[in-house]
Amino acid sequence: MLLRTLLLSAVLTVSAAAAATPVAAQQSGLGFMQPSWMIPVQGEGRREIRSLREVVEEIRSRYGGELISARLEDGARPFYVLRWRMPDGQVRDFRVDAAR
Repeated sequence: MLLRTLLLSAVLTVSAAAAATPVAAQQSGLGFMQPSWMIPVQGEGRREIRSLREVVEEIRSRYGGELISARLEDGARPFYVLRWRMPDGQVRDFRVDAAR
């Protein structure tokens, strides 16, 4: 409980300091530093990723069967790798483009 209270007070102190820092200093990187675990979001360079549910429904409607496992491979062109049990019992791997 004490650790939680200390953590909460540290977060509030940092956020209060950020609010008190002038906007020009925040934009130029002076006066406020983001923690190393925070990654800025890039607006135009980011593509929207389709949901796994949407991809599974597409494969199921086209081939039938059921999902065994899935993972998202991230990179310049992200894609899902789906391990799929076909209606006849065969197991297949599908690579499906994850971008919209």
